[in-house]
Amino acid sequence: MSENSKSPSMFLSYLQWLVVEARNLSSTIKGVCQESFTDEENQLVTDLDAFGYDEAGKYVYGIDYAQWKAEHAKKTTDKQLSMYKASAPIHAKHDKKTLEPQCKKGPASYAAPSDEPRKEGQTYVTPVVWKSRSPAAAPAKRTTSRSAPQSKKPSILSDVCCEDVDNAPSMDRNTVLSRYRTPSPPKVDLFLRVGILTVSDRASNGEYENGDLSGPAVEQSLNENITKLNAMRGELDETKAKISFCVKSIVPDEFEDIAYYLNQWCGSDDEGPTCDVIFTTGGTGFSPRDITPEATREIIEKEASGLMTFVTAQCAVIQPLAALSRGVAGICGETLIVNLPGNPAGVGQVLDILVPLLLHAVKDIKGL
Repeated sequence: MSENSKSPSMFLSYLQWLVVEARNLSSTIKGVCQESFTDEENQLVTDLDAFGYDEAGKYVYGIDYAQWKAEHAKKTTDKQLSMYKASAPIHAKHDKKTLEPQCKKGPASYAAPSDEPRKEGQTYVTPVVWKSRSPAAAPAKRTTSRSAPQSKKPSILSDVCCEDVDNAPSMDRNTVLSRYRTPSPPKVDLFLRVGILTVSDRASNGEYENGDLSGPAVEQSLNENITKLNAMRGELDETKAKISFCVKSIVPDEFEDIAYYLNQWCGSDDEGPTCDVIFTTGGTGFSPRDITPEATREIIEKEASGLMTFVTAQCAVIQPLAALSRGVAGICGETLIVNLPGNPAGVGQVLDILVPLLLHAVKDIKGL
């Protein structure tokens, strides 16, 4: 059958399927992204939601559907109409609302970049604003740059035991987060019992003028991230996560001291509280005194290497020296132990990535 002999209704059906598939693809992207979008993903969803008959017609025919219909379509014959009605039981039925564009489009809706003049007849689509993965109001841009920030010292590996934390440089946390899509929090109530163990010869000897900064940095970043994750929950989701108590201590870079507190806080010695998560900070570098990972491996029963591998991969894109961190994570009984760097700025960067994953890990360990 030649193109000119086909009825307009047949081509209209083709266009409907294209529009429906655009809606389905948009819904799939929204489900995967969990309302946390990069600029590229945001624009793709916007384009798919604005996709309608005109866009479908241009895609199929190279011209507007109305123009193609006027130039090529012939009036439906009685025979064609009869055959069409006879096949009605197998016709696809689409919700009319689904076929309508989900966002407006028009020349005045979306201005072209200031350095690019608007072309005559060009269509601009109104962008849809989704929640950004960055704490900033504007959506975070995904960058392919692998250059490290301009600083004299690495910012994520410095342990409190081997660098002056008062002058330790910091790396923009938003730079790391712009490459990381935060997973939605688990839909269960989590009341976390937390232990924070600072491992540092200098901090334990009171050699820092301002005292230990890495331990408080862990607690502050942990609270900030839990608050942000609770805010991500839907209006009908009444579950929450919070810290029920937090125990803290400072020990020197000694194997026995580290192992003692890890054992005690895991409940292995039947002394003190049993923690759901223990964070150590410091002693993860290459110095001869850095033995936190070794002490941790002595205590844990199952190593969770994927957690630290993932964090290292995310951070190393911005700061290649992050790959030198030897921190480990693992499970002892019902307690998850995680080694963090000693630099307070590095602590925040790592926990921004880890905390959303740790909530799911604790849920699984607890069997919730």
